[in-house]
Amino acid sequence: MNPPSAIGLARAPSQRMGMLSRPALFAISGGVASVNGFAGKIATAFSTKPVATALLDLGGVSAIVWFAVYSLFAIAQEDERAEPKRMDRAICAFVLVLSFAPFNFAAAIGLLLGGAYLAVTSPGQSASRRMAIVMLALTGPLIWGRFLLALMGPQLLGLDAWLAGLIAGEPVRGNVVGLHGGGRLYVALGCSSVHNMSLAVLLFVTLTQMLRLHYTRRMMMIGALAALAMAMVNVLRLAALARFPQYFDLLHTGWGGALFGVLSFVAAGAIIFGGIRAELAR
Repeated sequence: MNPPSAIGLARAPSQRMGMLSRPALFAISGGVASVNGFAGKIATAFSTKPVATALLDLGGVSAIVWFAVYSLFAIAQEDERAEPKRMDRAICAFVLVLSFAPFNFAAAIGLLLGGAYLAVTSPGQSASRRMAIVMLALTGPLIWGRFLLALMGPQLLGLDAWLAGLIAGEPVRGNVVGLHGGGRLYVALGCSSVHNMSLAVLLFVTLTQMLRLHYTRRMMMIGALAALAMAMVNVLRLAALARFPQYFDLLHTGWGGALFGVLSFVAAGAIIFGGIRAELAR
């Protein structure tokens, strides 16, 4: 007579060697789609910088994005018994195909498709549902931020320029800020605060899903404050560029720009951690 443990093992197909659980399957496809969605930035980083510098710069991709990708695998380990269905395998395969398709946004669309499907087909508060929420949040920097800029680019860039000019005490016209002493600073799409805000939302979603927190009104306010904090650090960077044009390269692409990036992460992270700590203490 076989021992109970052997019987249990035989009856759990998802635990057999070579068989991935449902969360693990979506973690792999979602992770691959996320990385390929940022392939342009990664390729640019490694083609324009020394390998060591590009690695230290995390391939030109925010640490928040890498942390969110890691969280998919961390959450997936919570439920290793869920067996994938045939449709799950088909969706994940399609996501992987899109990830390697030579078209702009293909990987991002695959990530959106996989996240939406997983959200609809997973029970509330399950590991799969929480993974789905993180996957959908990862589409923020890849899809929704860009879509918002395409829809309201002039107004959003103009707001960034107006705030930067107000702080720097320099004139503003549209999305162009006057430089102190002469010249003009053109606030381009890559300088928009929308990108920073989408990263703050991603960090907020990733941490709350890893800690299994509910989105109460108080927590939603914390997420909004974190996004605003990250946006304001970006505005301060633009104001510094306008006020001190002699340090333009240092503040734009040098260590000064990296410092502002760290400050934005610290500002958003402090607000989110403070809010989460207060929520857990309740």
